[in-house]
Amino acid sequence: MRTIRALLPLLRRAGGRDQRVTTGLAIAAFAVTTALTLSVIGGLLGFIDRAANPVGAYQELNATQYVGLAWAALVLLVVPLLTLGGAAARLGVARRDARLATLRLIGVTPREVVALTVLETSWQGLLGAFAGIVGYVALLPVWTRIPFEGATFTAADLWVGPGSLVLACVAVPLLAAVSGVVSLRRVVVSPLGVARRQSPRSLSWLRAAAAFAAIVVVVAVSSSLGAFGAAAIGVFVGALALGFATLNAVGPWTLGVLGRILLRRASTPAALLAARRLLDDPRATWRVVGGLGLAGFVAGALAVVPVMVALDDGADADTALLLGDLMRGAMVTLVLTYLVAAASAGITQAASVLDRRRDYVLQTLAGTPVELLDAVRRREVLVPLVVVSTGSALAALVMLFPLFGAAAVRAPQGLAVLAACLVAGTALVLGATETVRPLLRSVLADTAVRAD
Repeated sequence: MRTIRALLPLLRRAGGRDQRVTTGLAIAAFAVTTALTLSVIGGLLGFIDRAANPVGAYQELNATQYVGLAWAALVLLVVPLLTLGGAAARLGVARRDARLATLRLIGVTPREVVALTVLETSWQGLLGAFAGIVGYVALLPVWTRIPFEGATFTAADLWVGPGSLVLACVAVPLLAAVSGVVSLRRVVVSPLGVARRQSPRSLSWLRAAAAFAAIVVVVAVSSSLGAFGAAAIGVFVGALALGFATLNAVGPWTLGVLGRILLRRASTPAALLAARRLLDDPRATWRVVGGLGLAGFVAGALAVVPVMVALDDGADADTALLLGDLMRGAMVTLVLTYLVAAASAGITQAASVLDRRRDYVLQTLAGTPVELLDAVRRREVLVPLVVVSTGSALAALVMLFPLFGAAAVRAPQGLAVLAACLVAGTALVLGATETVRPLLRSVLADTAVRAD
């Protein structure tokens, strides 16, 4: 414990300004995760309260169905949010791994390395949780303006209570600590490999096999249901959870395959360098574009909603209200998901630039133009963005096709909305990654090569 107390302040100061920026980005990511997760949970609790205490005939008849749909929205939003929180704990992981690997080589034990990482990441998570609670309270007036079931919620309806706030202050630092420890496997097992900057081990094709098996399972279960009723909503939630897990598992492997394809077809220096970076560490690129992949999956899953609205155009008042709420809820979910994806991409890309400071500086000293490095950074993200967003949306359509079947052809509004969401979402995320250009220029302005 004495060693940990002595090393922790030194570890925090070792990265200088870069470390402070990375810490701020991590805290911001945890704050976004906490604020929006509490907001989604508050919405679920509001629908549950309406189901327990319905007001009017419409709520008595449909409130339970709204609870099921709220659970589906919870899965759609919380999984990307938790992914953002996990990615936040890995910000600056390359420089942190290098420092911790050096400590391992001079005699610090694996247990002490783990303790240092837990303390460093968990306090970031705690500060982010506090900031997120403030953000959640500030967002309450926004959510009270969105009507569902013919009425808006009050702030009291969406209040999660002090118990949930305390739980957030425990769960977010725990998520940060677990994610940070998971990223330490190479440091603990092979500190010399980290210190020598060896490339990580390539990803196995078994990830693709597992993804294919998961898709087959979801399609088979979905085919046995038919109507979009209460049972279908339950399977829909389960399919989403399985789909998210599958996407996170197969995403880095897919980017590795994409890197090999781009490397063979590279015809310019920018294309060659971007392909090499993607192939060397597809996990790092997935941390930037993974949020958009999850958002694309959400968009593909929600493509069924415009189809349902179009097919029931001549419905009675109650059905029209239900379908209108479905469309409104789908749009809110999509907007939030893409905003989370944009925040994730921008934060992770900024941290990636800081992680690669040494490489950027050495390339600049070797005569590489700044414009070329900026083009490589942009190309490294652009192609994976397009592939991941469209691929994840198509995966969602395939997995959930049995729930709406040929209706997608008879009423193609859902596919049109999906295409519009993919274009707008990709542009939004790409714009978020472009905000790091001034940071790259700042990094390249200081050409002093120093140890991490």
